[in-house]
Amino acid sequence: MMPLHTGLGLDGTTSVLGEGRPEDPEKQGYKKPVSCQDQPPEAKTNPADILELHPTMTEEMINILRQKGKDYQTWINYPDDTDCQRPCIVSPSTTKMEQLIQPSDERYRWDEYCNEWIGAPEEIGDPRPLSLPVGLNYHKLYLRKLGVEKDGSVGWNKYHGRVAHTAIFADNNVRLDGPQWSQIAQAHYEAFFDIESLKYVFRMTVVNEETYAFVVKVLYPRYGLELAGDSQLRTWLYDTDDYQEIMGTPLGKAVGALVLGAFPRGTRRILQIHTWHYDRDLQMRFDISDSLQ
Repeated sequence: MMPLHTGLGLDGTTSVLGEGRPEDPEKQGYKKPVSCQDQPPEAKTNPADILELHPTMTEEMINILRQKGKDYQTWINYPDDTDCQRPCIVSPSTTKMEQLIQPSDERYRWDEYCNEWIGAPEEIGDPRPLSLPVGLNYHKLYLRKLGVEKDGSVGWNKYHGRVAHTAIFADNNVRLDGPQWSQIAQAHYEAFFDIESLKYVFRMTVVNEETYAFVVKVLYPRYGLELAGDSQLRTWLYDTDDYQEIMGTPLGKAVGALVLGAFPRGTRRILQIHTWHYDRDLQMRFDISDSLQ
């Protein structure tokens, strides 16, 4: 018998520490989705193994995360750099999906190997409390492009994600840095929906070493918690040390870069961040609101 998995309802018990169907899939000339292509299965990184590979975070490392997160918070909040400790390093993104999969220069082309409409990720539980759609209203897209590593080796950069009205979901992204992910994720969303409607960014089944290690080895133990044994969705409030430290991790900075790339500075705010586990894997949700809320 298959085991029964139950996802955490995202409007369920929340511990505070510290709208409709999609638009036309052919909007903006984006081609009608096709099915995923067969491919060899990829090995899954076990997040539990990461802790054995990552050194214990020092107070200095945590302070660096907090300062980086504070930078992103202030860059998002203020229209210019007058009130920021250092100039913003993220520019507005104008990348469109057509430029990725059908560029004028083939050197910049991303290969599309999965393109279909599917259901909501099981990791989020019931999507209805967040007014997310039900049914096959989530567009899943896999892209890949050969890239050169610092050591000269060649490997695939990959984007694995899905979008639905009001939400972006980042699946396990393999070999893709934050700036690239934020631009592609924004282009993916804008291929179907108005960017003004974006409310949520989910980072699903987190395997990023630094982000996972911070949450599991620093953030949760700070409050006497253990991720795998915690049944609650945890909320990390805006402008707290916890919030800024999460924003300073690689995945937090990537979401910050997406907001900076997608919206004029000073018009949006990442209001709060949520963490929970599904089958012992770390899940994250970043809530985006108007800056005055």
